[in-house]
Amino acid sequence: MSGQKFSKAVVRQLAAITSTRVVVAAVKTIPVDDVPAYSTLGLSIHDGKVAVDRPAPPPRACGIHAVRNLDGWREKRTDLPKEQREISSYAPSWNGGSYHLVSRIIEAWPVLNHAACNLTVSATVLEHLKGAVIVKFRVDQPLDRAAFDFAEKLDVNLRLLREAVGEAQIYPADLSDEDYVRLQHVDWEFLPPGSVDRVLHCLGTSRNPDPKRMEVAKTRLATLDRLGHYDFIVGRGSFAAYFGAKFGDKLVALESLQYGNALYVFEEDWETLSQLSRTDLMRRRDPSVERIPHVAGWQSALRKKLRNLGSP
Repeated sequence: MSGQKFSKAVVRQLAAITSTRVVVAAVKTIPVDDVPAYSTLGLSIHDGKVAVDRPAPPPRACGIHAVRNLDGWREKRTDLPKEQREISSYAPSWNGGSYHLVSRIIEAWPVLNHAACNLTVSATVLEHLKGAVIVKFRVDQPLDRAAFDFAEKLDVNLRLLREAVGEAQIYPADLSDEDYVRLQHVDWEFLPPGSVDRVLHCLGTSRNPDPKRMEVAKTRLATLDRLGHYDFIVGRGSFAAYFGAKFGDKLVALESLQYGNALYVFEEDWETLSQLSRTDLMRRRDPSVERIPHVAGWQSALRKKLRNLGSP
C-alpha cells in the first residue's frame, strides 16, 4: 500500500517515540473468563493458569488482513496514472463454427502484487491480576523508521493486529516487558469533595484537552460533587483522561475525556475493570458494571443507581 494516511493518534504515537526502531503491539487486560476468546492467538488456560503458545500468524478466520498476511494480495493503484494494457479474448468467426483471437488496448489502473508477509504475533502474559491477566500482543517485526517502506509496513502491521485483537499501538522496539507493565498500571490521585477546580487543573495539564470537553467535564464533576462522594478520582500516566468519584469502599463512578458519551459505575474491583477498553467493558456484560449514557436524565439515573446500592 502506498500513500498511507495515518490517524492523528498514530501520528502522535510516532512523534512521542525517539527510538529509530518501533514495533506494533497491544496490551490488554483480559478477564480470565474471556481468555478462550483469544485461543486463536495462543492463549489458553492450563491448571488454572493462563498459558501462551509459540508465536504464529493470525489464522484466516480473523479476517481479510490475516488472509492477506498468509496469501498475499493484489492492490489496484488508483493513486497512479492509468496505463495502457492489451487484453485478448476469443470471438466467434463469421459464417463458421470457429473462433479467432481479438486483441485491444485499454487504459487501466496499475496493479501491484504483494507477496505474503507471514508475520507472526506473539502473546506474553505480563502480569496476573485478581480474575484477569495483562497480556501483550506484539507483531514480531521491528520496523526501521528510516526504511523507504516503513509507512507501508507500519500500515500492514497496524491493520493486522487491530483485526486480530481489536486495537494496536506503536512502541519503541527495545521496550522491556517491565516497561509495558508500568505503562499499563493505573495511577490514581484521590482528591476530597469540593475539589472540582483541582480535578480540572489535573485534567487540563496532563493531556491539553479540548476546551469544550473541559466545560463538559466541569458540569459533570459538579453533579458528582453533589452526590455525597468520598473522594474525587483523577487518573495519571496513560489514564490521565479518566476522572470520577468514589462512593464508599468499592463503588466508583468513572468516565473519560476521550469518550464523553457515557459514565461507568463499578460496583467492585474497579481498579482492574477500569483498565479494560470501552469495547471490552461493553462486550463483557458484567453485572457489576453499569453504563449510563449522558442523555437527558442521566443524573437521575446515577442518583437512583447509587441509592439502590446503598451509597450515602
